[in-house]
Amino acid sequence: MPEKLKKYSLQSYDEKTLDSLIESFYDGIMFIQNDIITRVNSSFSRITGIKEEKVLGKRVEEFDGEEHICLRTIQEVTSLVKKFGKSMTGMGELKNGNEIYVTATPVKIGGDVKHITVNIRDVTELKLLKEEVSRLMTLYYSTPEDARLSQLTGSEIIAENKVMLGIIDMVVRLAQVDTLVLFEGESGTGKELLARLIHRLSARRKGPFIPVNCGAIPENLFESELFGYAKGAFTGALKEGKPGLFELANGGIIFLDEIGELPLHSQVKLLKVIEDLEVVRVGGRNPIKLDVRIITATNKDLPRMVKEGRFREDLFYRLYVVPIRIPPLRERREDIFPLAWHFLKKFNKKFNMSKTFSREIIEVMESYRWPGNVRELQNVIERIVITSDEDVLSPKHLPPSIYQEEMEDNGLIQVKGIISLPKAKEILEKKLISSVFSVKGTTTRHAARLLGVDHSTIVRKLKKYGLRTKIPPFEAS
Repeated sequence: MPEKLKKYSLQSYDEKTLDSLIESFYDGIMFIQNDIITRVNSSFSRITGIKEEKVLGKRVEEFDGEEHICLRTIQEVTSLVKKFGKSMTGMGELKNGNEIYVTATPVKIGGDVKHITVNIRDVTELKLLKEEVSRLMTLYYSTPEDARLSQLTGSEIIAENKVMLGIIDMVVRLAQVDTLVLFEGESGTGKELLARLIHRLSARRKGPFIPVNCGAIPENLFESELFGYAKGAFTGALKEGKPGLFELANGGIIFLDEIGELPLHSQVKLLKVIEDLEVVRVGGRNPIKLDVRIITATNKDLPRMVKEGRFREDLFYRLYVVPIRIPPLRERREDIFPLAWHFLKKFNKKFNMSKTFSREIIEVMESYRWPGNVRELQNVIERIVITSDEDVLSPKHLPPSIYQEEMEDNGLIQVKGIISLPKAKEILEKKLISSVFSVKGTTTRHAARLLGVDHSTIVRKLKKYGLRTKIPPFEAS
């Protein structure tokens, strides 16, 4: 190296800059001088769970290796470094079961080992990160069909689940034809979002999109709100009358959400509007022709309501031209992480923050049932982004209703008798694996990720306990 460049390099790295460089390492770093620990970075605490003040200023051999297995590994490799005077690597395990590699490197002064630098790498964490990167790269290099859907739907509709991708593809095709569509599914699954997608991709995109929540309109105002009213139709009415929501949607789309809440007497009039595409205002006589597409949605069991006489059979079959069931989020768990990541980026930008997810919080979110579906997930992400005081979001930042439920469901082990440890291990393994696969849509790869083991281990255990006799070839490979 030229003398001028060498001089510049030495002057550039002052103590403050070196501190920043050490802190920037993703791996844990420990400096040892004359057997005394003089420095650790924040990644050391993140990986090992051991606070900085517990190790600084102490001798390596003082630590209780039984209490912290990772410290025992550090003791072993540093001892070998002092003995052989060269870099040594050992493998250990953390309390949470993660595998770590510990590399100790000597710094010799006058032939003696005066300083040792220790590097701690969480191999399990890196494997999971690699899986996530692979997952994201698969999305990036998606098939032309997936790319086409992504381009058409924009950034608001996120899906990896095959059923959901099939629904989006159907919605894109339905946008090109003026036909009745009925979205069925629990609240919060994104029915209105898909209806808006139909509007945006259809020939009616320049016309209005009028969303109507049928459950939010008082029964006595239903007809006047939907169909409008004529001049002087009732006391308190506007002198000039008022157009209804169907008239306001002319040239565009009207989206009737929660159609199951429609009163029986209004169902008759709605049926006539659908069949004749014209509306008569309350108190009026002259029919008004409509140019409107009708899309409906419900979270009710309409066939049961028909049997119970709470929904007209003729209206049901008129609406049931193209029914599309939107699966709840618990049936498409592969969508949870992409959706959560999408919302995190959205709220980071909105609130000028830079939060990120820990591996643990992703696992908790992917195993939670999300009764409120995508809407609940979005609200939870917004809440923890605003309320957490740390940049890395962990399970403790989740609402107690989510984190405590997971702890109660997954963390409770009761012992009522004495059995051998091998037998106890088999019972627990079988119960845990059965629990994971009790959730519809869980794949062997997803189960392996939740349980923190290799994919091949899950396949082997399934065969051992006879929990699944048929494993799809693409999963078992």
